[in-house]
Amino acid sequence: MDVSRRAPEGGALDRETGLAARIRGHAVLLFAGVTMPLCFLVSLPVMLLTRSGDFPMWLAQRVWAPSCLWLAGATVRVEAPRAPLPAGPLVFASNHESALDIWALVASVPRIVRFLAKRELFRIPVFGWYLALGGHVAVDRAHHARAVASLHEAGAVVRAGTSLIVFPEGTRSTDGRIHPFKKGPFVLALEAGVPVVPVAISGSGRITPKRAIEIHPGPIRIAFGEAIDPRRFTDKNSLLREVRGRIIALHRSLGGLGGDLDDAIAPAGVEGRSAPTV
Repeated sequence: MDVSRRAPEGGALDRETGLAARIRGHAVLLFAGVTMPLCFLVSLPVMLLTRSGDFPMWLAQRVWAPSCLWLAGATVRVEAPRAPLPAGPLVFASNHESALDIWALVASVPRIVRFLAKRELFRIPVFGWYLALGGHVAVDRAHHARAVASLHEAGAVVRAGTSLIVFPEGTRSTDGRIHPFKKGPFVLALEAGVPVVPVAISGSGRITPKRAIEIHPGPIRIAFGEAIDPRRFTDKNSLLREVRGRIIALHRSLGGLGGDLDDAIAPAGVEGRSAPTV
């Protein structure tokens, strides 16, 4: 009898928890959707005057990203690299668990950064304008020649002094594992000739799962590895394997699932492919 009485209560609690997660998810989405255009409008005169996207990224780093994370109930804990990061521009290569990763990295990376993003994002009203004026780099992954040209453009941006954040998986993981990496970011790193910093994120996928507008408050852990000099590598594949191996090790050190070291490179046109752990 006692068991039969507890079951409905547990079911109601589960439904209430799911409802609360959806309410919080929609609240964060609405807040981000309203405040992002506001930040854009506040930043626009400065961007037009200075011809630089540094101010909106500073605003995102200090105000927008922390406020969105706070509303989501996400607490971010950062583990610094054992060695200080080198001065100058860097390429930060991270695994990708959740939409929250962007806010978490913007708030945590010790640089004013830009993103290497798929061209489709630049077509979104307001958000796309913000990306274009802010100096973020679009990659047209549907056309090889344009993709190569955009990577050369990104290399020039980095060499000129701008640090970039890249997600080599190309899309968010749905199972918490680190999937095979696309080659493009490592073509960029070799083109730019600047150090690559491996970054691991763990926990964000449990806060907001892919394909669901839900948020379950919790911790996000980020670990920065030691910078890797791309000049030590003869080709993009060997650089990719080294960076991915370090990200997997960092991910596991945070309690994450890691990924398959042997399944490192994503085939052309494929991203987010399932990769078993070892």
